[in-house]
Amino acid sequence: MFGLGILAPLFAVAGIVGASIPLILHLLNRERARRLVFGTIRFIQMSHQTNVRRHKLKRLLLLLMRILMLALLGFAFARPFFAEAPVIAQKTGGKRNAIVILDTSYSMQYEEVFENAKEEGIKILDGLDATDAACLILSSDNARVVAPLGSEFSHIKAALNDAEATYKPTDYLDALQTADEILASISIGGIHKRGQIYVIADMQKRGWENFIETDKLNPDVQIQFIDVHPEDPRNLAITDLNVPPVILQEQQASYLVARVRNFSDEAVENLPVRLFIDGNMIHTVQLDVEPDDLADAAFRIDFQDEATHTGWIELPEDALAVDNKRYFTLKSLRSIKVHAVSAKPRTRDPQNLHGQTMETFFMKMAFTAGSDAVPIDFTESSSVPSTATLNRTDVLVLANVGQFSSDAAERVAAYVASGGGLIVTVGDNIDPAVYEQRLGGEIGLMPCNFVRPTGDAFDRQQFRVLASVKYEHPIFAPFKEPNHGDFGKARFYRIFQAVPTGSNATVIASYDDGSPALFEKPYGDLGRVLCFTSTIDREWNDLPIRAVYLPFLHESIKYLALKDTETLPDYRVGDYVELKVSDVENEVITENREVAIFNPNNVETRLGRNKDVTLTAEETPQRSTLYTGTTIPGIYSIHRSGVEVPDYFVVNIDTTESDLTARDVEELASMLKGTADELIEDKPTAELVAQFNEDVERNQNTWIYLMFAVFALAITEMFLANRV
Repeated sequence: MFGLGILAPLFAVAGIVGASIPLILHLLNRERARRLVFGTIRFIQMSHQTNVRRHKLKRLLLLLMRILMLALLGFAFARPFFAEAPVIAQKTGGKRNAIVILDTSYSMQYEEVFENAKEEGIKILDGLDATDAACLILSSDNARVVAPLGSEFSHIKAALNDAEATYKPTDYLDALQTADEILASISIGGIHKRGQIYVIADMQKRGWENFIETDKLNPDVQIQFIDVHPEDPRNLAITDLNVPPVILQEQQASYLVARVRNFSDEAVENLPVRLFIDGNMIHTVQLDVEPDDLADAAFRIDFQDEATHTGWIELPEDALAVDNKRYFTLKSLRSIKVHAVSAKPRTRDPQNLHGQTMETFFMKMAFTAGSDAVPIDFTESSSVPSTATLNRTDVLVLANVGQFSSDAAERVAAYVASGGGLIVTVGDNIDPAVYEQRLGGEIGLMPCNFVRPTGDAFDRQQFRVLASVKYEHPIFAPFKEPNHGDFGKARFYRIFQAVPTGSNATVIASYDDGSPALFEKPYGDLGRVLCFTSTIDREWNDLPIRAVYLPFLHESIKYLALKDTETLPDYRVGDYVELKVSDVENEVITENREVAIFNPNNVETRLGRNKDVTLTAEETPQRSTLYTGTTIPGIYSIHRSGVEVPDYFVVNIDTTESDLTARDVEELASMLKGTADELIEDKPTAELVAQFNEDVERNQNTWIYLMFAVFALAITEMFLANRV
């Protein structure tokens, strides 16, 4: 296919204007016939008419030649040329390499935005020539090349039509960097071919937050934005959910609080916010939300059973439905289950308590007296219980336990690593070497290493007091206000000196001489260990007869058993979920133990049989797996062989995507290329155009033939003019 090109178009215009001059002069100087009266001379009249017709014909020929001469002269100076269209494209940068980036983040689910975006992508592909190449990248929080660079446009269109919006947030950085790298890798003879990036997206602000000053495209890469964001979007979303991880049957009410955000410029009145638990609608709260503001909906929750419950908060359906639900799990307990391991009864009691004293006597009395405020189910034994018993225990207390086997130590470590709470108290039975060997060292469970006991339990005139307490800690927070308890009144006659182990072991209470009184250390995913460097009874101190003893013990138990909301797994779409797999009944790890995970669409994934689950190689007390199939929000259930009751975890969306405010295209153009002008037009550089023109002028000689034609017309015109 040939096309006509002109190097100097102004001369062509001048030729056209000049060609009109002879016509104008001809019309102005046209002779008009005069009427003369003669006699009847018929033959003379016939001869005259014949001469007049010949004369007019010659004058018209002269007029046409003069017009044609001037027109051809102008075109000759304009330097016309003929060239094939593909050759022109190659001379101005080679074939076009187009990369289409389609935004698949969940904000694109707003009304018909995603379908419109796919239609725009089809239009781009339809506008490409057969010599062009194209590539398709789907972009959410990361980039995925679904159709590599090539000329199979039918395959790319099929991939585009099959694309679906995800539940992930927006981040354009990875997609643009991927496209830029693809185009930078395409070159012939060291010269990059012409590259074009098309970004089809709603240009949401959130997607551009990760860009920095140096994140610019290569100079030879052009970019064009196809903005499909909705006009005046209106969206309501549940952006946060405060759920107590454990609901305990006590006098204090428990509340679930949902935060609702209005991402529009119009107020919303009487918005129904509904609470669902275990699939049943429990309660509805009406909210009024101002424009671009938020409001909280609080639900009082109460259970009469001991179970793990699942649920969600729901808003009425709007144009973007995915952020109208937020899921949660929580556990209801009738009581906190505490199991204490203590030494055998001593025969001497300094307080004359009938000649028999258990290490846990005062602790048990405190739990019984405070059962109305915090119901506690207390059991005890003289040895570490089995794994099955530990799995039913919320808090384990080792009260002055002197000896235990390595198997017992491993059971305790595994229990704490899986989220259990442990309290260690000291006494005359403590052997520092046993604790360092069994629970320290490689296991690393203990928050401190015992050094030696100091003080005299029988000399009541010499004592220490608690002088430093971290009131910002949850255990001591209730005692921060005046008249809420004074730990300084308790007297400690004998203590065990100890030093912390590791950087994650902290001292949250100290005596007046600086010696640590209470250590804390996290262990495993959710486990915690507290170590008290005196006795839990009155053998070494008088704390059990002080007013702070009962609330201090209750707050310690609640802190270990009822984890803070921040410690609950807060999974987002695309996160990895680490699952623990162990044989609870036989207390050994088996390779044949199976785990099945069902997603919210009831699609099953089995351990070791699906790419969404990966085994980890760490040697931990429990075998762990990594589940990567969190592609949709909702409630996921975990079913283990040999265990009747499933476990649950929930996956929610990242609600920063719910704000549909878009960035200005010109601003984005300036950010990526430095100027906005370069991003609108797809044109070759000035250097390439100049080189192309030189090549055309060297290879095309059309103007020479036009000049010969002008010369020939001039000779002919002169000959005819002399004969007229």
